[in-house]
Amino acid sequence: MTEPAEPRVGTGHPRVPRRHHWVVRVTHWVAVIAILGMASSGLRIFNAYPAFHRRGGTFCCYPFEGHAIPAWLTFGGWLGGARNWHFALMWILVINGLVYMAFIYLHGEWRDLVPRRGDIRDAVQMVRFYLFFRTQHPHQGKNNALQKGAYFSMPWIAGVIVLTGIAIWKPVQLAPLTAVFGGYMWARYWHFMGMVALLGLAAGHVFMVFSVDPYSIPSMLTGGYDEAFSPEARNARPFYHLFRPRPARASAPTVPEGPT
Repeated sequence: MTEPAEPRVGTGHPRVPRRHHWVVRVTHWVAVIAILGMASSGLRIFNAYPAFHRRGGTFCCYPFEGHAIPAWLTFGGWLGGARNWHFALMWILVINGLVYMAFIYLHGEWRDLVPRRGDIRDAVQMVRFYLFFRTQHPHQGKNNALQKGAYFSMPWIAGVIVLTGIAIWKPVQLAPLTAVFGGYMWARYWHFMGMVALLGLAAGHVFMVFSVDPYSIPSMLTGGYDEAFSPEARNARPFYHLFRPRPARASAPTVPEGPT
């Protein structure tokens, strides 16, 4: 949760409140590196057999059967190397995710992300605002309803990716788990589609940060965030207000010095 602003000593300006704890910032950037590495090494593994049907069969739900992913999107060099990187980054991502989830639970930040009654209504209003059917930015807290939905769903999608990954890693030893996802081929498919969903949410997040709230980028490095620059304060839509002059930071009245 955002800490309240306090006056800077000797100035009339409030101290910029700290929005993100250092644990959140560190786990965020570790997740970025691990997810990109896992996705690209996973695509290299996928290219060893770029289809979901068994040889001689067909598969209903993937229109690019037999077409390899472009090599520049893959990582690991070869199948064995990609598998080594994939499993190494998997452990980093899982441990990092557990640290993050434990922290937001113990620190109380889960309250900013858990769905609440009215979130669907608020999400519709955000869409209406972005599509110019609404003039004023809806009121929001730390995250708007669309952000909350995306951030809340990411750990669940990551959980599906981990479970399906384990299912296709040990399909015989963990046959009951593999069967839950419909068998080896379907588990592999859900693993792939989970990655697509997670990368899609991440891409949407990056797009909205740069197009709507670029002032939040330093907050994920230093933790500080000035609410005067928030999308709600600037009434910001994607790119529409991005190049307007920076808003003036509100300043607290200066207390006159007493006699010495």
